[in-house]
Amino acid sequence: MSASSLKRPPAPPPPPSTRYGGAKFVSAGKKPLSRSLRLYQRIAVVFVALTFALLLAVLYLSVSRATIKIVANPKLITVNAVADVVANPTADGQIAGAVKEKTFTSSKTFTLPSEGSQAVEAKAGGTVTITNAGTSAQALVATTRLLSDTGVLFRIDKAVNVPANGKVEAIVHADLPGKGGEIDPAKFTVPGLNANAQKLITGASSNPMVGGVVYVRSLTEKDITDAVAALSDDLLKQAEAEFAQGLDLALNGISLKSSVVDQKTDVPVGTQTGSFTLTLSLDVTGVYYQGDLVKTYAQNLFQKRISEGYEATKVNVDGMQVKVEAADAKTGEARISIYLDGTARLSLESSALSKDRFVGRSPNEVLTLLRSNDGVREVTVSFTPFWLKRVPTLKDHIKIEIVDPK
Repeated sequence: MSASSLKRPPAPPPPPSTRYGGAKFVSAGKKPLSRSLRLYQRIAVVFVALTFALLLAVLYLSVSRATIKIVANPKLITVNAVADVVANPTADGQIAGAVKEKTFTSSKTFTLPSEGSQAVEAKAGGTVTITNAGTSAQALVATTRLLSDTGVLFRIDKAVNVPANGKVEAIVHADLPGKGGEIDPAKFTVPGLNANAQKLITGASSNPMVGGVVYVRSLTEKDITDAVAALSDDLLKQAEAEFAQGLDLALNGISLKSSVVDQKTDVPVGTQTGSFTLTLSLDVTGVYYQGDLVKTYAQNLFQKRISEGYEATKVNVDGMQVKVEAADAKTGEARISIYLDGTARLSLESSALSKDRFVGRSPNEVLTLLRSNDGVREVTVSFTPFWLKRVPTLKDHIKIEIVDPK
């Protein structure tokens, strides 16, 4: 056998370690983890899970909110009190003030309403200002004729004396009844005077003449009662203006008390007429006081009547009523009654709205707690996020709102 016929065995596989570009690579097979490494791996997993759970808890606590919205059921609070008005107050319930008293008398003509009445022609009338441009006074007797520039004749009701370079007002009525006497403001001459005097004595009206047609019906007690009320208002205004003269400006509160001393009409009840004249005498007592002090006194009493856990929502100061119960102008003292009202509602400071009562409770539990309170009309509970089922345990995550009913 020749040496060339001998075959070389195949080359063995390359060793695990080879060189490539001068770098040495070593292949290693997988080896099982040791017990200590498996323990560390479990600890790491548990740590990550706890961290994630902690993050969820922090997120929950930071965004969870509960809003409790309450529609209040307001309570009416009233004050009925009395105070003494005296010149020099020294005790609680006394107010500085003054008392004035006087009888006022006035007459006024009232026209009956047309409803239910019968139209009848009458003499239209009004007021004319008569001017004297001369140097001597001019007397004009009752029924003196005044002729308008439109040719309608009127007569003055009562005698007047027109002073030199002066003027007077006179009530006039048309010479003839009917609509013809209802003229617009006009200028007048006095045809009964001589030509020269007519140039000096003239008249003028600033309002239309009215009453050419009146509506006649039977005068009733109600007509007189309504007239007394209207004229009483006029007399009270007159009294208030007169009493205020020379009064201390600090006494800016006033209460008037009046009583009818005498009243009479020019025609009796049952008379067929279109108008009547009422003469009324009214005894008026004016009690003056420091209005701000009375308001403060009443408001302090109002606050004392508010129950614990409630707060005032409205005090009707502008509607406060003050009446004279008794007064003596000689002593300058009086007793006044005071009425003031307003409303109060449940306060956020109320123990019934303490957040401690609601933490961790379900909406139904919150509703049950609040609906039993007289100060609550309606209540709703809402959560953020919406899937929450109970009120957060952190009190600063609970919001309570109170609104007035619409």
